[in-house]
Amino acid sequence: MKKCAYGLLSVIFLFSLIILNGCSDFSFNPLGTWEYNEEIYYVDGKEVERVEKKDMLYESTKYIFEKSGTGYITVSDDPTLNFTYDYDDEKVTLHIKQPDGVNNSDGGTNGGTSDTEYKIINNKNDDSISLVRTEKYKAKDDNGKEVEVKVEYVLVKI
Repeated sequence: MKKCAYGLLSVIFLFSLIILNGCSDFSFNPLGTWEYNEEIYYVDGKEVERVEKKDMLYESTKYIFEKSGTGYITVSDDPTLNFTYDYDDEKVTLHIKQPDGVNNSDGGTNGGTSDTEYKIINNKNDDSISLVRTEKYKAKDDNGKEVEVKVEYVLVKI
């Protein structure tokens, strides 16, 4: 009987260790509301423009991260897109469900999902944290010369 009890306790202890080792405790957590705050444009690595929230087409865009690993995006406080998310101490990846008829990352238009990655940036000036999505593409300048354009889309927690 003692052998059976020790064996059972050993199994419980082993599973406890496995479960605890599988859990991670990140110093960053995205829970809460994040607001689309600015866009920063670069051409060939040089900053050329900053668009602040008041000058954006969709002035009030918010990302709401819920405890369940789900969330939604609002524009002018109207929910528009649902997402699930994963995160660690370096990035947050949104898995956004696309409405029917919208092009997906796989080229289809059947309302699938697309992934969007935001890097976690610690702002040294004020100890705040931003989520930044970066897009890069080639374009032609006014003289027809090919340039590299980079746009940073910045979210701040409110």
